[in-house]
This record gives sequence, C-alpha cells and structure tokens, in this order.
Amino acid sequence: MINLSDLKNTTPSVFASSASPKMSDKYVFVPTLDILENFEREGWKLASAKQVGRGLHSVHQIKFRNGELPKVGDTLFEAVVRNSHNGMSKLSVSAGLFRLCCSNGLTVPTALSESFNLRHSRFDLDEVKRLTESFAGRLPKIETSVQRMMERELSTDEKIDFLRKSAEVRFGKDKVLKDMEIVGLLTPNRMEDEGDDMWKVFNVVQEKFVRGGVEMTSQNGRRTRLRGLQNIMAVNQINTKLWNLAEEMM
Repeated sequence: MINLSDLKNTTPSVFASSASPKMSDKYVFVPTLDILENFEREGWKLASAKQVGRGLHSVHQIKFRNGELPKVGDTLFEAVVRNSHNGMSKLSVSAGLFRLCCSNGLTVPTALSESFNLRHSRFDLDEVKRLTESFAGRLPKIETSVQRMMERELSTDEKIDFLRKSAEVRFGKDKVLKDMEIVGLLTPNRMEDEGDDMWKVFNVVQEKFVRGGVEMTSQNGRRTRLRGLQNIMAVNQINTKLWNLAEEMM
C-alpha cells in the first residue's frame, strides 16, 4: 500500500484543487482527492497510482483494495478510479483484479462488474458507498467467470486461435504472427502460469501484450522487441477486450 506522501510524488494530479485553465466554465471540476478520501472512509486502502505525464491536470489512475473482500482465484479484487482535470478523460470507477504471482493488474469488463462512468458533471460522493456495495455484490459473478476460465482446457490449436484474435486487438488486423512470435507470446514468464487452461493462457498473453519484451518482427522485417504499453486508457482497453475474447471461447 502507498501513503499520501508517496502519492504526491508519483501522481500530483490527484491533489489538483481546480481544473485546467483551458477548460470552459461549463466544465465541472471533480477532485480526485475527495473520491480517494471517500473510498478510504468506506474501508478501501490505496494500493497503487499512475499518471500520464507530469502535469497537475493530467490523466491519472488510482486503485484501492478492501481487505474484507475475498480473493478471486489467485487475484485480489480492486476498485479502479480514473480521472483527469484537463478534459482528456472521463471520470470512471470500475472493478479490477490484481494477480499476486506477477504483480499484474486486470480490468474487469462492465458485463461482469458495474462501472460508473461520466463526463465531468455533478458527482455525488455518496455514490462511493453505493459503488462499494455494488462491487461486493458482483464479486460472485466475477469469481464464476474466473473459475470457468480455470476449468476450460485449451488445445494447442485453440491457444493459437486465441492468440491470433488477441493480436488483432493489440496490433490491428494487418499483423500476421510468425511461428517464433507465437511461441514467444505463449511461453509463460513463470512456473505459476504454466498450463493449458484459459485463465493461464489469457494471463500469459495479456501480460506479454501489456508489458512487452517479446521478440517481434516489424513490417519491414527487422527484429525488435515489443514495447510495453504506458497509456492508461490503452492498457484498460486491451485488458477488457482480451477478457471478452476469453469469455467467448468458453
């Protein structure tokens, strides 16, 4: 867990007291710090934070965990808050999972977990309590989805099929994976991810696409290493779409 002092150094936009001067009078400033304090009041602890750029009004994301909620498989349940004060991002509060074995975060699709999403307008901080109760109520549905993935064994052809569809999400439809790239993207980074069930395959592919590091071939034929994703919105989009692909194969 991190404290407010650390947060000021890593994510200063959380502490913004006003919107960017570029915003019009119609823009309603929603202070992230107030949301943070309300989550903590409801029993959630600040777990991690990230910001795009160094500006005081930049897009940022903070995650909370609640010790009263049970684990989901090999993961912890999280509440994920994204906001900005420059009009570059909606305020959103959604659910996520954090895998203990690899320190990797996943975004849970809204089909499984209610998501609060709006462009900056009046935000009632009492909504935090309602969201907390909603997350706890949706936990069994998320657990069921993870359990189904764990029980779904994939053949080699099915793993490759999932990877090719996942590659379209990450690179677009023009990317054709070579045999060596397929092997690299399906090879686990650790023993805990070895296996043929959908949950493990999904997590291996998701981690490779988000963190990068895998040898790939560029369009001009040069060998290169896949770069990790740094953009908060891009990471969450990849996470959600890959989860949906995994659900479709069950």
